[in-house]
Amino acid sequence: MEHLLIALDKSPASMKTIHYINRLLVPSQQIQFILFHVIPTASPDLLKKDEMQRIEALHMDHPHLSGYFWREEDQERMGKTFHEATQLLLEAGFDRLRIKTHFSVQYDDIAQVIVKEARKLGCATIVLGRRGLGRVKEFLLGSVSSSTTRLARGMTVWVVDY
Repeated sequence: MEHLLIALDKSPASMKTIHYINRLLVPSQQIQFILFHVIPTASPDLLKKDEMQRIEALHMDHPHLSGYFWREEDQERMGKTFHEATQLLLEAGFDRLRIKTHFSVQYDDIAQVIVKEARKLGCATIVLGRRGLGRVKEFLLGSVSSSTTRLARGMTVWVVDY
């Protein structure tokens, strides 16, 4: 079975990645989709007590998140993005049992997080969007898609232009 990690962000344009996959791949029983998002870290000092308790409870079920903290609103936005992407895949005829969600917290460069998680999850392919920052911004800031392509040795990377 082929595993595809689909890196999404909170922008509505990232759904174009899902539309592209729907056009390209006929619903197949040989593909496992892992919808993936990287949430920015938040200082525990800035979180409310109930948020801290919610995250600490999640640490039990998700040991890879242990020690990291994030804002609830970022997690809610991620959940909405996952829901929308899942609905698009289901409407295209893909099986719900072949669609998983996974997230990490930004503890490193986003491209490095994406590649590390894809390797850990056994994904042969990473699919992500390219926002098209413009040459000057991309030169100064770099881009997640360019960095991911450079780091993903031995893996296939699909970069979908937004």
